[in-house]
Formats: sequence, structure tokens, C-alpha cells
Amino acid sequence: MIFHARALFLPGGERAATGLSEWWSVPAWDFETDRYTDRTSAWRTARRPGTGQEVEAQVRGTDKEAFEAAFTEACTQAVDRAQNPAMYGDTDEW
Repeated sequence: MIFHARALFLPGGERAATGLSEWWSVPAWDFETDRYTDRTSAWRTARRPGTGQEVEAQVRGTDKEAFEAAFTEACTQAVDRAQNPAMYGDTDEW
């Protein structure tokens, strides 16, 4: 089973409602060798381009405990990134 999650944060760090499911999971076959199927968890944050400048946290993994911990960590960084864009090299000029 591969667990997935995403969360979206506004520039001030407030969580945005997206109307989509925040967590979901999909089965994976043993022979699938995609990079994400062999990690207990992996996460990243990214600033979305455009006028909204939202920050998205994305997490996926095979171990539910590690995945949940990674989701907490990713959301923490996403809030910080939303509140302090200069610290992460994000600018208003794309």
C-alpha cells in the first residue's frame, strides 16, 4: 500500500481548503520498482507559481507511521515557507 497526502497553505501560513481528499492510498504490486514504492516516506514542499503564491506539501510512503510523521514535518515546513518565502528562495517575481 502506498499512502499519499497533500496540503495547501496560503501565503500567511493558513491552511487552504481545496475540496479534495487530503489523504489517500493505492495498492502497489511487489514488482513495481518506482522510487516511491521502496521508501517508508518521502516529502517535499513547493511554492505554486501564479498570483496566489500558495505552498503545497506533498507526502507519500509505504509505512503508515513514517508517512504520518513525514506529513507533520512537511506541513510544518510548508507553513514556514509560506510565512518566510525569502528563506527558501521564493520570490514574488516569477
